[in-house]
Amino acid sequence: MALGLLLATAVGMAVASRGAWPGVGLPWPAVAKVASPTTRAAATPTPAPSASPNDLLRQALAIVAPAKPPVRLRIPTINVDAAIEQVGVDSQGRIAAPTRTENVGWYKLGTAPGDAGDAVIDGHLDWYDGPAVFWRLGKMKVGDQIMVLREDGSQARFVVDATSVMPYDASTDALFTKSGPPSLTLITCAGTWDRQRGTYLQRLVVHASLAP
Repeated sequence: MALGLLLATAVGMAVASRGAWPGVGLPWPAVAKVASPTTRAAATPTPAPSASPNDLLRQALAIVAPAKPPVRLRIPTINVDAAIEQVGVDSQGRIAAPTRTENVGWYKLGTAPGDAGDAVIDGHLDWYDGPAVFWRLGKMKVGDQIMVLREDGSQARFVVDATSVMPYDASTDALFTKSGPPSLTLITCAGTWDRQRGTYLQRLVVHASLAP
């Protein structure tokens, strides 16, 4: 569920229920006291206090708190069980690669896995001494599962729904979104090695959506 939709739903539920909501202390009583027959007629109705929009927003944000940073990536179908490094951008303004070939890198300036938008994780295809962490990423198929473990011990499960290949210099701006349904994109090199440019000429992209 997108963050905006989840917030709207949470706020809508709070307004509609006007009572006790699990985990949320609303600023008014859930059950009104009933006046006795002798005082009912003389009682002056007192309007119940209402929560301000800011109060409701704070309650909704507490429920949809940001996911904790990821620490490990597991992909059973290709035998990946890798530590996750937090990476930013390199000197050319591109997503940086992890420092170790057996690790993967989560783009920490973007979305965390499980939050609204697309979380991006990259990894090396190979290195001078042989295959690296994403050597078999090209073998992934639609329906394969990906597990991301977070630093608080929780886990997010994703299911692959698309794979594609793009030129190494193609724009990847569309991948780095912070809105929409939670998803995960894995990226590695592909294609032919260009010795002159010092890079593979393609990028393999595996996209997965958060499982219910």
